[in-house]
Amino acid sequence: MSPPASDLFSVKTIPGAGRGIIASRDISEDTTVLNSEPPVAHVLFREYRKEVCAHCFLYDRGRTLRVKDHDTGKVFCSASCQQEWLVHTGEQGRRAWQDLHHLIQTKSKSGKNSGGISLTDHRPDIEDVDRRWEKAQGEADEYVRTRSDTSNALDDTGRKQAKGAVASSTDPDIVGYLLSGILYHDQQPDRWREAVMTLAMHDEPYATTHDLEAHCNSFVQLSSSMPVSLLRSCTVQVCRALAAVSSHNAFGIRSGGEDGEEYMGYGVYPSASYFNHSCRPNVAKQRVGNVWKFWVTKDVRQGEELCISYLGGDEKDLNVRQRRGHLREVWGFICECARCQREGKASQDGG
Repeated sequence: MSPPASDLFSVKTIPGAGRGIIASRDISEDTTVLNSEPPVAHVLFREYRKEVCAHCFLYDRGRTLRVKDHDTGKVFCSASCQQEWLVHTGEQGRRAWQDLHHLIQTKSKSGKNSGGISLTDHRPDIEDVDRRWEKAQGEADEYVRTRSDTSNALDDTGRKQAKGAVASSTDPDIVGYLLSGILYHDQQPDRWREAVMTLAMHDEPYATTHDLEAHCNSFVQLSSSMPVSLLRSCTVQVCRALAAVSSHNAFGIRSGGEDGEEYMGYGVYPSASYFNHSCRPNVAKQRVGNVWKFWVTKDVRQGEELCISYLGGDEKDLNVRQRRGHLREVWGFICECARCQREGKASQDGG
């Protein structure tokens, strides 16, 4: 999957803003410009594990969904959604989710958790990141070395290794996000290269050393527990790429509309990631099941950039200082959209 293509727009390099989506012709208000693919990697937060459909992301006002796969811990809004998930995930993927569910349950029963953030915690730089992932590679190699090369199931050695790996702290949400991406890489390696590796990458995506540690421990635990045939996709390179793209390309999965009150998870949608931000966007978005729909909210002229808001609707109520502060903290850039430039200049002139 290359950058999205359409007779309505093209992807071009925008000075100072990377790549963006430019209208190829005049577009009338309310025209749909993109329907995204399902996410290449995603996570539904563990606190919502009984309330959100694992396939279509339906959330029924906090009610526990009735269709449950006890082996994987997944819940579904209907039997048809469960069946679609099984077809999409495949038997090998289902076994991987089953092994992960068992691993997390073992951890929970042992009383171990992800631990708190130490007072000395800091944002790791690239050297910290490289060093910790190199260590994780060595730890994973120790587990993988004695695994059977012929069996997909965990043998006695594998179970002992998994039990040892679970002693390390981890985060069920991180390990679940990584597994979803690993399965996509295994099923569609060519599309992985085209869809994921062409996105903007953040080399230092971890907010804290605790976050980096959790990602590395999750990788080691997956190496110790998943089917052997998936190990070719459970690599440091794949897991680091998943962290690097989530930093600047993930879309929040919320209940209701874009600014829904429940933040239930996030996912990476490559074709949708080419929309840049504006504090006065001309494109709106809505999640429809596990995909996104994008449409223009006003007439757009040929050559105009199509932009969404990264602020989830909050841009309506925030001043320029608040908007820029939030975007810098969360997304790592200072907004220079036309609205911010105009309001920023007015603020300076008024001061």
